[in-house]
Amino acid sequence: MQKLQLLEKIQKLSAIIHCKDLNSYNLTAASIAEMRNALDAMTEEYIAAYC
Repeated sequence: MQKLQLLEKIQKLSAIIHCKDLNSYNLTAASIAEMRNALDAMTEEYIAAYC
């Protein structure tokens, strides 16, 4: 179950980060960078655990 939950989180965050309307959310560059770092960390965790 943890595998599916982690994959779902990765997909949701990835959809937000790669959204064409990301700039309309009025996020700071630091916030966007933090989101990208979180996505990278979750992706690395997924790869390490399940690949």
